Amino acid sequence: MSRCSLLVSSLWLACATSVAQAQPSTPLAPEVLFERVAPSVWVVNAHDDTDRLMAKGSAVVIGAGSLITNCHVLARAKRVTVSRENVTYGATLEHPDTERDLCQLKVANFTAPAVTMAPAESLRVGSRVYAIGNPRGLETTISDGLLSGIRRSDTNDFVALQITVPISAGSSGGGLFDAQGRLIGITTYYIKEGQNLNFALPATWIAEVPGRAQAALAARKDRQKATSLAQATAAAAAPTGDRVFEYKLRDRLTGNTQTVVYKLDRTEGDTRIFNQGSRVERANGEVITRGQAIGGEYDFAMPPGGWITKVPERGATWQLDYKIPSTDKHVTMKLTAQAAEESTLRLGDRELAIVRVTFRGHTQRDLSALGYSSGTYEANAWYAPEIGRVVRFDARTRGGFGLSAFYVDEVFELTSIRPE
Repeated sequence: MSRCSLLVSSLWLACATSVAQAQPSTPLAPEVLFERVAPSVWVVNAHDDTDRLMAKGSAVVIGAGSLITNCHVLARAKRVTVSRENVTYGATLEHPDTERDLCQLKVANFTAPAVTMAPAESLRVGSRVYAIGNPRGLETTISDGLLSGIRRSDTNDFVALQITVPISAGSSGGGLFDAQGRLIGITTYYIKEGQNLNFALPATWIAEVPGRAQAALAARKDRQKATSLAQATAAAAAPTGDRVFEYKLRDRLTGNTQTVVYKLDRTEGDTRIFNQGSRVERANGEVITRGQAIGGEYDFAMPPGGWITKVPERGATWQLDYKIPSTDKHVTMKLTAQAAEESTLRLGDRELAIVRVTFRGHTQRDLSALGYSSGTYEANAWYAPEIGRVVRFDARTRGGFGLSAFYVDEVFELTSIRPE
């Protein structure tokens, strides 16, 4: 063979090899894919302090003795186990990244195989994907669909993978796999009001969980120190001089405003008595007795104890389900609260550290002889731990129709703190 022929043959072979390597792996048949990756998907069981089962979800094995799941599956759990086919192991929370809703669990003497991760650049909208999890407690269920969208932030960072794969309660924390059986996401949530709008968190986030969890823990300790220092400083500066808290209540529908004053009459230990005894609070702002709802929606729809009474961990969520009976109206509230960002508020010559908490959900109100009306509810509350008070509250809710309709759009904001 001539030297030229050898050169051409070598170039062809190198090119063919390169092309072959660039081609994606052959898709697996669904039954083969399931057999390969299902042993890496487990049930997560969250128990309370009486060992009662509170919630079930899913988890994916990502390494020796390590599994990943959604943090909301573990909310308020005192004990966690993982199980599969009548085999159960105790698990401990090793790295929580609550901001992204990913929590890493550690299991001793655990030998289940870890999944293979897909590179981020392999994701293609329109490709076939498979979810394996435990929807409604139906262990190790597989379903398929399409990767219908890759959602990104304004800075082009991953936010979520949108999928047509059906998921349900119990799917949270399960695995989303590509056609080669590689993990591309963690199935997390769906939008009830939409048509087949289901979402998973990108698997590329998993490697960042330990570092982000450690950074969040350090930041939390710093915040606690700062809060303690602020409270100690405020106490040294005679916070007992704060006796009058003046708010402005503004109706955004009409533009009308009114002044609302809570005046501290006396203290009895940790208890503070306002407005001739019609309102009683604790030092952290917990409301014991609220009397007449002079603060509009802020007072009227307030949960038992108040909207916020301590600084929650950023990203933490909790449920509020309560009823408010009164002489002529009954209100039922079903809300999800979530701690958001921290910031500062300048009030006169004081600068207060504040934290915002969002409230989303539904309300049912008996406002007329026609009976109950239901509607959506949305509110934000800003809490200042230094003075133990909500310093701003805005709420929007609407529902019903005709004579039974209700519509609230209010802002309640602290404008002044003074000794008298």
